[in-house]
Amino acid sequence: DLITTSMTYLWPFSKEQMNGYIDKFVKMNKKNKMNDNLDWTIQQYEETLNNFPNLNKMMEEPFLLRMILTVLPSLMKQHPIGTKISKAQIYEAFNEQWIDIHVKNIVNKLSELRIQISPKKIKLAFQQYCQNLGFEMFMQGNQVATENDYKVYEKDKIWKTKSEDEKLEIKENQSNTTVPKKQDIWYQYFNGDSIAKYVLRKVGDNKYQF
Repeated sequence: DLITTSMTYLWPFSKEQMNGYIDKFVKMNKKNKMNDNLDWTIQQYEETLNNFPNLNKMMEEPFLLRMILTVLPSLMKQHPIGTKISKAQIYEAFNEQWIDIHVKNIVNKLSELRIQISPKKIKLAFQQYCQNLGFEMFMQGNQVATENDYKVYEKDKIWKTKSEDEKLEIKENQSNTTVPKKQDIWYQYFNGDSIAKYVLRKVGDNKYQF
């Protein structure tokens, strides 16, 4: 039997749709605090966007529009008016702000427990964790990192027979080069409740995504 896959196409936002989304974003930001600039008005966003004309084309993409609006206040501080800002710079600013928010939340929680820790050290740990995990996900061709893969792997190891272990040991001894299994790779990221794991966005039961 042939397997059919449906495809959905997203048309670019029109000018009216972009303006409507900016209006919704301002209201949503005041409620959910997606950045620290809760006092920014619709007019302020629109005027600032006009100072960076090359963002107009990117703003036609719904996902990028949300990202641009989230980091626009910080972009304004980093780049002079009229600067051509690339997608890579937007992603970088978004990731930087995203990690800063998580670091701030964790530091506040630890302070409640009277635990003092350097925010810079936590941020560096997060950044290194994300880079390493992101690289492994790219190498494995995965868009979602699944903790269940590691748990199933651990369960299988418990029930493995002695003869299978012996065969595996012999096979490993015969080879000087070993390629880590997919589950072995996730071990270092999901072994225990690492604080760094919570920088990821939970998308399901034991499933996380950047």
